[in-house]
Amino acid sequence: LFRSALVLVQTLGRGGATVSGRDFLAPGRYGHGKALCWMKGDLSVQSGLTGGDRSSRPLLTVGMPAYNEASQIASSVRAVRDALDTVGVPWELVVVDDGSSDGTVGELRAIVAGDERIRVIRLPQNRGVGFAIATAIGSACGDWFMVIPADLAMDLRDVRRYLDAGKPGVAAVAGYTATRADYTLWRALVSAVNRWAVCRLVGIGVRNPNYIHMYRREAVSRSNLTCTGSPALFAELLGLCERVGEIVEIPVRYVPRVTGRATGARWHSILATAGGLVRLSLARRRSEDVLH
Repeated sequence: LFRSALVLVQTLGRGGATVSGRDFLAPGRYGHGKALCWMKGDLSVQSGLTGGDRSSRPLLTVGMPAYNEASQIASSVRAVRDALDTVGVPWELVVVDDGSSDGTVGELRAIVAGDERIRVIRLPQNRGVGFAIATAIGSACGDWFMVIPADLAMDLRDVRRYLDAGKPGVAAVAGYTATRADYTLWRALVSAVNRWAVCRLVGIGVRNPNYIHMYRREAVSRSNLTCTGSPALFAELLGLCERVGEIVEIPVRYVPRVTGRATGARWHSILATAGGLVRLSLARRRSEDVLH
C-alpha cells in the first residue's frame, strides 16, 4: 500500500510552504488536482520554484528534464526562451533538475532570475527522465505540454510546426526525424527495436516514439502514470492521448548533442523500458477484455 507522502516546497527567495498528503506535487491554480506519481514509503521533495505567473493561463508548457547539465543548461534555457518568444502564444518553461550534483541548480538560478514564465523544480535525488517529465506534467498549466530535453535535440524553430499541427481533434503531435548522423550502430539498433516493441506491445505506430512530442495536457494529466521509471513513459503518454483524439506526426530537424553523453542505449535503461512496455501491454489487454 502507498503511504502518505511529504512534500517540502521551498521557493528560491520567495518564501515556502509545506504540503502533506498523497499528492507529492502541488498542481497549481490550473492543475489537474491528482497525483501523477505515487511512491512507496515517505517521499520528501525539495522544489525550487522561481517565477511562474499563474494569473494568465499559457497555451504551451515546455518541460525540460535536466541531470548534470551545468555545462549547457544556461545556453539551452536561453535558446528555448528565445524560440518560444517567436511563436506568438503565451508559454511557460518548467525545468526539472533531476538531483544534479554538478552545479546545474546554480546555473539555473542565474538564468531564470526575473523571468516569471520560467520555473525550476529541484528533485533531491536522481529519479530518471521519466520521473522528471511526470513532475513537469504535474506542475504544468498550459493547454499543451511538450518535452524538450536539456540537450535540445531539435531545431527550435520547429516548435511552430508542433503548434500549427495541434488542431481540434488532435490529442498529440509526434515529432520524427530522419536518420541521425551521430547515432552509433548500437543506438540505431536499440531505437529500431524500441519502435517495433512500442508498435507491437502498445499499439502506437509512430516513427520515433521516444522523441519530442506535444501532448494535450488534459489527456496526460488525469491518470496515475505507471512508467515514470523508464523511457516507456513516452509510449504511455501517447497511449493516453490516443484514447481521446488523433495522433499526428510531423517532420522535425534533429540537432545532435554537443556536450555530455546520451544514456538511452544503456542496458539499465533498455531493461527498464522493456519492463514498462510489458506492463502497458498487459494493461491494454485487460482493458480490451473488459470491453469485450
